[in-house]
Amino acid sequence: MRGHVYPFSKKKEYAMPLKENKSGKLYEQVAGHIARMIETRTYRPGDRIPSVREMSIRKRISVTTVLQAYGLLESQGLIAAKPQSGYYVRSRFSSSVPVPDISSPPV
Repeated sequence: MRGHVYPFSKKKEYAMPLKENKSGKLYEQVAGHIARMIETRTYRPGDRIPSVREMSIRKRISVTTVLQAYGLLESQGLIAAKPQSGYYVRSRFSSSVPVPDISSPPV
């Protein structure tokens, strides 16, 4: 598999055929592709992932499909949106840190 470097980004991204099929909906395929890039550390915690419009152009898919994919990745805790800035890869520990129980004084 050969990588393609896009003018928008310095990250190397591998070509991914996108077509709705039995393996899942298009937005699930896009989300899976980005998730694999996070798992392989192509995108590291704190990295900005391509904007919705940029990803739409790269993959030749609708903005709505990209928004669904990014929404899925957000719900899985892999990325987070920063208003007026974009989407960023979350730290693996940011969603897995348990919230401490509230203690009450002995009576």
